[in-house]
Amino acid sequence: MKKTIIAAVICMLFALVPIQPTETTFNILYGIIGVLFSVGMSLIIAFNSSNIVNPYLKKQLRENMHKVRNNFLFIFFFCSLYYIGFSLLKEEWKQIDIVKNENIHIYCTWAMSVLSILVYSVIAIISNYIQIQQFYEDIEDKIHKEA
Repeated sequence: MKKTIIAAVICMLFALVPIQPTETTFNILYGIIGVLFSVGMSLIIAFNSSNIVNPYLKKQLRENMHKVRNNFLFIFFFCSLYYIGFSLLKEEWKQIDIVKNENIHIYCTWAMSVLSILVYSVIAIISNYIQIQQFYEDIEDKIHKEA
């Protein structure tokens, strides 16, 4: 949770950079997220706990896989919602003023906000892959330990 909050803050700061990424950049990143999501869900769906005899261990591993699955679904849903919203409203929301007065003007461009969410999503999905790999290694270690 702490890592997620830190990453979200970094993304918000990244969103303050006043540059305009191209639409191709968004399409490529969203395509990468779609591929990573589908591969990750395939790994989760292919999870087989039939070799695990210990009911407590089996339950624990299934719960962990469900958490990762839910995380994948949340990331992809949020990312898709944000991407579709940007695609539909990009002309209307060019920038969002955060602080605007005579001395200072801090704003977030809508495009950089979407870009930061997409980049964060790629990193979060890769982090979930590492968790899945750790689950498989834990299963293997515990099966050998029980044998």
